[in-house]
Amino acid sequence: MIQRFAKIVGMASICSFATLGGAYAQTTSNAPNPQAQSQPVKLVYDIYNKGLHVISVNANYVLTPTTYKVNAHFFSAGLGSLVFTLDSDAVVDGVFKNGQGLPGVYQSTGKDKNGDFKLVMNSHYGLKTDITTLDPARGNDRDALTADQQTNSLDMLSAMADLMHRVNTTGKCDAQFNLLDGLRSFTFRSQTAAGESDIPSNWGSPYQGKALLCQVVAQQVGGFKTHSRHRALLAQPQPGYIWFQKVGDIGYLPVRFDFKNPKMGMVTGILQKVPVNKK
Repeated sequence: MIQRFAKIVGMASICSFATLGGAYAQTTSNAPNPQAQSQPVKLVYDIYNKGLHVISVNANYVLTPTTYKVNAHFFSAGLGSLVFTLDSDAVVDGVFKNGQGLPGVYQSTGKDKNGDFKLVMNSHYGLKTDITTLDPARGNDRDALTADQQTNSLDMLSAMADLMHRVNTTGKCDAQFNLLDGLRSFTFRSQTAAGESDIPSNWGSPYQGKALLCQVVAQQVGGFKTHSRHRALLAQPQPGYIWFQKVGDIGYLPVRFDFKNPKMGMVTGILQKVPVNKK
């Protein structure tokens, strides 16, 4: 359950919850300092559920006009650290082609209350996705993923990189793609809301005011537990929101996300203050 929660958080970096954010280096008129293009920016997200701070995420993103690389660390925090164990690292590299993020190799390792786990997915930069390592292995009590559910799918970190690339190059977040976490397959849709929206002021967010609002919907479509009594609930579309705001000379970052989880209710991620270069 906890490993699933962490992956949902990462998807919200979308998601992500990991997750998650990054630094964007571009060559358009809105570009940040060109000398900083190859430098990673460390972003810290606090994740809240049912009024409690339960997980933190430290993410380092380097995004250029043609490539990206992400390292992220997920760990139980706040009151969450008193009731469950989570310590996980994830890394991925990828390229941007025709405005779309295409991952190379994604790897996630760590431990939760059930012990150690490891996932390695090689997406061959958009050609196909091979799950080369899955430990613990998929049980017989879970539906196998179809070939279509593995083809042209993004991991959670690449999904956020894709959205950040779109926002920083087009000013919009309109996207549709498949997500894969090794066990489950999801569809994901993002649509730019009309006009800017105020960022909610709860949870002590350091970022306030107007921001680009992305309305998103995630839906599990594969990898269900075969006899789960929650199958119908898990298969329902889950709505969410991501607020992107321009931060200093870094570019647009996801400063907040809200995602509904069928079992856990609303999950919220808050970006902590990011240092920016002073000109």
